[in-house]
Amino acid sequence: MNYSALFMQLLPEAVLVITALVLLAAAVAVESKCGKAISSSAAIGIAALGVVAASLALFFMPAPTGSVTSLIVLDPLARIFKAVVLGLGLLAIFLPPARREIAQPGEFYALMLFALTGLLLTTGTNHLLFLFVALELASLSLYLLAGFSRTARAAEASLKYFLFGGVSAAFLLFGLSLIYGFSHSATLHGVAVALAAGPPSPLAIAGLVMVVVGLGFKLAAAPFHYWAPDVYQGAPATSVALVAAASKAVGLVVLVRFLMIGFHNVSGSADWGGMLAGWSPWLAVLAAVSMVFGNVLALAQTSVRRLLAYSAVANTGYLMVALSANGVSAAGAALFYVVVYGLATLGALAVTAAVERDCGNDSPAAFAGLIHRSPWQAVALLVFLTSLAGIPPLAGFVGKFAMFSAAMAESTKSGTPGLTWLVGLAAIMSAISLYYYLSVLKQAFVKEAPEADAVADSTAPLSHLLAIGLPAVALVVLGLFPALLLDPIARAVVESLGPR
Repeated sequence: MNYSALFMQLLPEAVLVITALVLLAAAVAVESKCGKAISSSAAIGIAALGVVAASLALFFMPAPTGSVTSLIVLDPLARIFKAVVLGLGLLAIFLPPARREIAQPGEFYALMLFALTGLLLTTGTNHLLFLFVALELASLSLYLLAGFSRTARAAEASLKYFLFGGVSAAFLLFGLSLIYGFSHSATLHGVAVALAAGPPSPLAIAGLVMVVVGLGFKLAAAPFHYWAPDVYQGAPATSVALVAAASKAVGLVVLVRFLMIGFHNVSGSADWGGMLAGWSPWLAVLAAVSMVFGNVLALAQTSVRRLLAYSAVANTGYLMVALSANGVSAAGAALFYVVVYGLATLGALAVTAAVERDCGNDSPAAFAGLIHRSPWQAVALLVFLTSLAGIPPLAGFVGKFAMFSAAMAESTKSGTPGLTWLVGLAAIMSAISLYYYLSVLKQAFVKEAPEADAVADSTAPLSHLLAIGLPAVALVVLGLFPALLLDPIARAVVESLGPR
């Protein structure tokens, strides 16, 4: 085995692991010498430098390699989403926890780097076993991060996340074992060859159902989302940002690879009047349930964090609308939107964390008068929430329009109404989401806050300003010039998955 070539293929992951070990060593050295934990600013600085170095290492990786039987695949899709994960991870690191929330920042940010390592490994493989191991490396780190603040609410969030995650991992692993038993291959390409040789066996169908259940947990799709509200509300904001943005993007990449490489030939159809058995109708049902469940329950929330959790459920439904069409253009649009969604949700969480730190809670009323207390945060919040609602000219509107139009175009080729019923439901649910997003913005821009709640902008550290400002700028730029990201992702999907 050529270990030097293997190391170069895993250079970004190696940089992250080395940085995590350095951070742990620095934390132990500071504590043994000074009797106290390393400062949060120092831990954030070291972790951020490691992520930046890993991003630079992407340019030194070898040209796209990896046969259909290899563990590691460096195709264009993997390269783009490794960069996306690192970018979202860097923004999550910049979002500092609330005061006195993290007693050991060295260990906390080292776990974040380990989680990012697992997420990077997951984006670049078509191997069933390697995929599971990489996902679990990320998941185990995220379970610990969710409960790291050691409060009762964080402990409850971490326990629920771990229990639901353990069950989903069992579904995923058992499903993968059934698929291997059917295909006698550990790669998605081998599964596709076995399916092309004849009708799918019950083993393959059962395995696919279990895998979709396992990945539905990662994406917070209803009814596999019950962990999300408690984790979003109870975990440190930094951990939630990593779960909401980077983990969701990787989950969608895995689902796209799985369905469109391994099981493309058994997609079936969810078209109105022309439904055929396959995974497309299943995704369509999950999409409808997620959109309705997420948007309706978000209306009743009195916590902005929980509101964003149910928003995550609804947005998973929008993503599955596009995947139900089983086309590369729709898949590319969904992958573009998951990046846009991650930026918007991460930014909204950053503003919510600032308000929560200043006012002591995350209720919509805590945002009252934000335009007077901190005008730039209020404007950033306006960008984030209107992008999530799909208001032009922001990137969220472009992403939803691209997804729904691509889904319609793919599904109406046969002359039937196609996915019109599902896209119409998505449009109605998007309109409903305006109410709960605007209810928060009404507090921020219309309501007056008590004088005692006035807080100066200078109280926010530089890293927090970056966690709010950079996503806001990115959403405006991608809304005005979507081709900057949409076109590269579309090309990467075609090159990595092949034309359909």
